[in-house]
Amino acid sequence: MNNKAQIWDARGEPIGDVASGTLFFRQEPAGYPAPVDDRYYGTVDEALAGSATGYVLRKKLDYVSSVKICE
Repeated sequence: MNNKAQIWDARGEPIGDVASGTLFFRQEPAGYPAPVDDRYYGTVDEALAGSATGYVLRKKLDYVSSVKICE
């Protein structure tokens, strides 16, 4: 997170605040909720924010790196 933000659920309801500097793990599997043009879907870093999952504005995120998920 490059700035303080809110995380939203699939219904468009705010479910929490996210502090600047918190990691956000964007999810891209086939089964995730429908994309929203200005937001990414994923999970906030568990250690800092309690592992909330939902949508965050794209402009609040800076790309850090890709993480390969082993299945």
